[in-house]
Amino acid sequence: MKFLYIFYTFFYFLVLLFFLPKEYFKRPKNLRKKWIKEKFGFLEKSESFSSRECIWIHAVSVGEVISISELVKVLTSYYNVILSTTTDTGQKVALEQFKNLEVKVIYLPFDLPFCIKKVLKTFKPRALLIAETEIWPNLIKITSSFIPVILINARLSERSFKYYKKIKFFIKPIINSFTAIGVQDELYKARFEEIGVNSEKIFITGNVKFDLEVKEIVFDWEFYLKKPVIVAGSTHFPEEKFILKAFLKIFSKEKEGTLLVVPRHPERFEEVERTIKNLLSNYSNILFLKLSDLEREKSFTSNQNVINFNKKVILVDKVGILRYLYRICDIAIIGGSFIPHGGQNPLEAIYWKKTVITGPYMENFPFIEEFVKRGAICKVFLENFTYVLETLIKEENLRKEMAEKAYELFLQKKGAKEKTLKMIFQILGLRL
Repeated sequence: MKFLYIFYTFFYFLVLLFFLPKEYFKRPKNLRKKWIKEKFGFLEKSESFSSRECIWIHAVSVGEVISISELVKVLTSYYNVILSTTTDTGQKVALEQFKNLEVKVIYLPFDLPFCIKKVLKTFKPRALLIAETEIWPNLIKITSSFIPVILINARLSERSFKYYKKIKFFIKPIINSFTAIGVQDELYKARFEEIGVNSEKIFITGNVKFDLEVKEIVFDWEFYLKKPVIVAGSTHFPEEKFILKAFLKIFSKEKEGTLLVVPRHPERFEEVERTIKNLLSNYSNILFLKLSDLEREKSFTSNQNVINFNKKVILVDKVGILRYLYRICDIAIIGGSFIPHGGQNPLEAIYWKKTVITGPYMENFPFIEEFVKRGAICKVFLENFTYVLETLIKEENLRKEMAEKAYELFLQKKGAKEKTLKMIFQILGLRL
């Protein structure tokens, strides 16, 4: 087994040498220095982190940061928190989300022994919590030899499950290095057991995504949007194109309406802008706006473009506000679900009692099937998308009925935060 770790580390290092320049230069100049230092484990411990114990939490990107935000808030009452992310967008959202708490946001160090040991030596965390299923062999193996390592809100997609079964000889000792694994449901418990996790380490804690709390933010510009308002959230290529085509087809007959397009990845903002402008080039009665331009407006009453047009398409070129935007919509379209990606989180729209449409690819959120069976969510294939969207636009009562059903199911599934905290505190010897 030791040989496998040596081989993995050597291979990882070779790949890192190849990709490091690209990864460094693709980041904005203001982030490069922070990124390279933290990826190699060069971190400074502030005075506030010397006064009490800290706990290390890893959340890959935006979705994971948001899903564990309520857990983080509770844990800061007991510990200072180091929160690591992999992506720049995850960093940005985490910094905003926890700006008033004792949370130090860092990039996850490279999965090399000396990088990981530097972070452990600097902060001496009480435990490492990893959100969902982020398996870094050296991070888990090395850290678990010093402190408890706990996997929280864990899931194992069908694709990952099949892959891990093929490399069970390597993955089994890694995942058994976890002190405990809090899984979302029975399906994931069975999958972890099948790839070799000792069953006594697995706790069914539920899905903390159902325990989200979203504050209400009122935007100055929202009052100038014509209803129905449709939010296409966390879209991937080429979803923007067919969603916009459906909108144009439907609203060639409808008098007014608004489409907000929210790409999943900020590096695609310019590409999506070009796509929208190309498709709108023959539609003089539909106004295209970018959210960044709208927010720069000092006086909306003097902006006749915003007021006069009854049909608008708005590109949301801003990170971290989708969950607030769902409040102002009538229909939410969930991106990443019309392509073989696995879908994005629909719960933020359900939280605001909105009607939800997804595509057929929602493997990352298997709980969605119960919502679909109960008529609480529309799961449609691409060829039926325009028809379903048009039907929901016209049938307000149907929209309300679906939204109410979804919200009732949502409330029934809350409570994972308390179960997860109970598991964590039991391991750390604390009381809630």
